Amino acid sequence: MRVSVHLHGILRERLPSAARGRTTLELPESATVGDLLATLGIERRVIVAVNGRTHIPASHTLQEDDQVVIYMPVGGG
Repeated sequence: MRVSVHLHGILRERLPSAARGRTTLELPESATVGDLLATLGIERRVIVAVNGRTHIPASHTLQEDDQVVIYMPVGGG
């Protein structure tokens, strides 16, 4: 199954600079968000949006042609 991935901020370093934080990955059927994060080597706490829905859990099963956006949480006050 193919999913499109867009990484924001420091996470963009997980991909070659020419990719500009965007790539399409081939994953096994029934892969989860957690599987995607492991494939990208992302072990820190991140926020994941799939097809415009935010705060998707790592257990969420991805589907063919999903659009996944991954970014770091922002804190402050």
